[in-house]
This record gives sequence, C-alpha cells and structure tokens, in this order.
Amino acid sequence: MSPTPIAVRKRTRAPRLARALALATAAVLALSACASNAPQAGAGGADAEQVVRWAVTQPFATWDPIVAGSTASTRFLTPIYESLTSIDETGALAPGLAESWEYNDAGDAVTFHLRPNQTFHDGTAVDAAAIAAFIERAKTQANSALAGDYATIDTVTVDDDLTLTVHLTQVDYQIPYLLSVRGALITSAEAGAADPDRLNVSEPIGAGPFKVVELVPESRIVLEKFDDYWDADNIHIDRIEIEFGIDGSTIVKSLQTGVYNFAFIEAKAVKEAQDAALDVWFGDEYAWFVNFLSININKEPFTDPAVVEAIKHAIDRDELVDKVTLGHGKAVDQPFPPGYIAYDEESEDVWDYDPAKAADILSDAGYEPGDVSVSLSISAENPSAEIIQEQLGEIGIEVTIDIDPNWRVGYFGKGTALALYGYFGRDSHVQALTANYDRDGVLNLSSPYVSEEFTTALRRIRETPLDSPDYARLLREATRAGVATSPTVHLYTVPAFYAKSPEVSDLPTIQGQLSWKGVTVGG
Repeated sequence: MSPTPIAVRKRTRAPRLARALALATAAVLALSACASNAPQAGAGGADAEQVVRWAVTQPFATWDPIVAGSTASTRFLTPIYESLTSIDETGALAPGLAESWEYNDAGDAVTFHLRPNQTFHDGTAVDAAAIAAFIERAKTQANSALAGDYATIDTVTVDDDLTLTVHLTQVDYQIPYLLSVRGALITSAEAGAADPDRLNVSEPIGAGPFKVVELVPESRIVLEKFDDYWDADNIHIDRIEIEFGIDGSTIVKSLQTGVYNFAFIEAKAVKEAQDAALDVWFGDEYAWFVNFLSININKEPFTDPAVVEAIKHAIDRDELVDKVTLGHGKAVDQPFPPGYIAYDEESEDVWDYDPAKAADILSDAGYEPGDVSVSLSISAENPSAEIIQEQLGEIGIEVTIDIDPNWRVGYFGKGTALALYGYFGRDSHVQALTANYDRDGVLNLSSPYVSEEFTTALRRIRETPLDSPDYARLLREATRAGVATSPTVHLYTVPAFYAKSPEVSDLPTIQGQLSWKGVTVGG
C-alpha cells in the first residue's frame, strides 16, 4: 500500500486578522450575490461534502502526542491518532485500538488484545510491536511529556501480533485509563523510529479517523477521512480544516458568515456568539481548564518556605474568577472542579486569602517590603499575570512579568522559578494527580520534589481496583496530600467554550475530549 504524501507548506506571515476579515467579507458578498446554484460543502444534498472549518486563536505546532505536554492539544490530535483504550460518554473505559484487556491476579501486569486488520495512515500494521515501540519511545525519548506518567510501567512483552502485556513496577489498576486518549495516542512505529522530529513537526501519522493531507506549521492543517479506520462507519465528516492563529475578535462574525463553522471562543465572546444565534456550549461535563501558579522551590527566593506560604495566602482567587473568566469559572485550591470524583471538599480554602497574614509571614521571616522580587514567566499576554502582580505587590513582593515565546523550554526543563500555566484535565484520575504533584510530574515545576505524604497516598490509590468502595475516598485523600504539601498554587477552573454553526450537529459529551463520531455537517 502506497500512502498519499502529506503536502507540507511553509507558513506565510500575512496578518491573520486581515485574512479573516477578507474571508468574512468575501463570504458576505457570496451570500448576498446568490450567483451559483452549485452545492456547497456541508450545505446538504446527497453528494455534498461534509466539511468542518475550525477556527483556533492560538498557533499550534506539536503533532507528536509523546511530545505534546498539554492535554488541551489532544483536541487537535485525536482526529489523527487513535488511543489504545478510550473513554465513553459515561466516563467509563471503552475499547480503542485494543478491543479487550485483563489484569493478572497480582495486579502488576495487564494484557491487551488488539483488533485485527488495523493499519496506520502510512499503510504499516497496527500490531503489538507497534504499541510496544510507542510505549518504549514515551518512556525514553528525551523530550517525552509522558515519561513521568509511565513511571510504573517496567517492560512490555509482545505475546503475538495482536497481544501485548504491560509489566509494572508495582500494582497499578490505573493503566487502562492511563493508556486512553492523551496517554497513548499511538503513532506509526515506522515514522517514530525513522524521524520523530519530522513526525512532530510536519508529518503526523496515526491510525485515527482522519489522515493529514496538508500541513502549514503553526497555521493550518487539512485532514481527510481515513476509510480504513476501525470505526469508519461512525465517521460521516469528509474533511476537517483547522486554521490556527485567528484573531479572536473576528471569530463570531466569521462563524456567522460561514467562513468557519466550528471554533473555540473566549469567555468574553460567549454573549456575542449567543446573540448571533450560534450554538454555544460549555460546562465541566464537557471540558475544563485548571489555571495555576507554578513555583520552583529549587530556585531563589522560593528556597525559603516562608515566601511560598506567604504567596499562597496572598492570592485572591475570586478576583481572578470575576475579572478573567467573567464569572464562568470557579475558585479552587486543587487541580479539579467541584463535583469531580477526585475533588476534596476538605481542601477547600486550605490556603485562604489573607493578605495581612501573608505580610506577617514575610515579616516574621525577616523580609521588608521590596526585599523579595520575582519574575513571573508567561508565554503570551495574560490578564491573570497583572492581577497576580498587583496582589503580590500588596504584601511587598515585587513581580516583573516576563513574556517569553519560548516559555515551554524553561518550564518543562524545570529552569523557571515562577510561571502561570493551566492544564486540561487527564483521562486517568491518578494521572491528573501525578502530573501536578509527583516527582517527575510534567506540571510539577519543583521536580524532583515530592512529599512522602503524597507518595504514600499515591501508592494506596494505585493499588486500589477502580470498582473498590474505597476508591473515591482514597482518591480524595491523595488530592488532600498533594494540596497540603505541594508548592503549586491552584487558582481557578474555567470551562472550555465552543461555538458552532447549527449546520454542525451536536458532538458527543465526553469529558475533556472532542469526538467527531456520529457528527454530521448540513445533514
């Protein structure tokens, strides 16, 4: 089988605002002229091509799931890649590339059975050896964002072409959840072995419902339906065209005029989109971001625990919710929204807002106002940064805001002292905790720091079967240990906001995911 080559184009530097306005204007003229009776993509009719035209405000350039550190990025990756297991609309585990799995009696090994006759977009086989190669690359590749999550995976044995066994360093009943969606979006073994950088930047190759036919780095990607996908009968969309770096102020108008029919929007655009009769949906049941202040206790001035404690009491989360999320968010002290299974009510307000107490902590430690100065690292303009700058200034800490386009290098390399970041949940409850609080957690800026209390709680929950009556309680105890001992300051959760044209049917409600199964355009 000879795969169709991906058209890779250089990114153009034309202003995206001007382009979006020009397209919107052209769409208005086309609509008013009504000069053609030819069927339009997604406009209905038996032979109409079903096309999703998707607008995204931020650029995106990381196409290897092993390298992508952000769970939010899986919304762009899941059309291309299929995971080993999956999650259904109830939050339960579901088959993916693997149709079944089972643990051994000891709970320290799990065997997966793959569907037969699956292929990657490059025509190579989705077999046990390919899955084993992916896991090995995730564990060992220098820039892997999954290495910490795979901490309890020891080795993988290929039992036959369609069977593999994952051997663990300890009992861990979370592995099937870990290997769903973000944790195991399986890449072509041949592409990963030949040139992982090329796979990441210009030629992503998976076994998902859509294959890449065009890619302009950081700007545009075009996907077409992959007919050999195992669940192709549930994929009705023919093409997905994603445009990145679109000016947020133009998106609602562009959705109205048909330039796009699907988009992520900001909180400030929700009312405008609703008034424009677009379909707008958001809520914790779909997806939520948790925003937090990452502190590196290996860097000055945070080597002094008093400075860390003072900051925790200096943050007014309610002000951030009101001003940044326009009331759509929720103030939290932990990496989950209220109602989530791992949310610990006992940890609510454990770091209460008390600037007088924060100032006293610094004074008792011998600091005068202005003695402590820090640089707050962010990747782009962020209103939260200025609010935090002002709040810390009120207790005598001077904050300089550093906007660094290469922010991720310092953050994921653990070289940054203070940073604002957010994350988009995790498929495994325990993976969410380890990412934030464990020794090699991708979101633990103070790595390799981890508390004994959290390590003990983490081991207990990993050793607990998911159907145990103690599972939820032990999960909350692990959250409590992380909140109490981690230097990270969680700020608020905010839902992801989506808007679409009514011509696009409703998407399945799966927490943290965008699934295109069953979705139609214009039908």
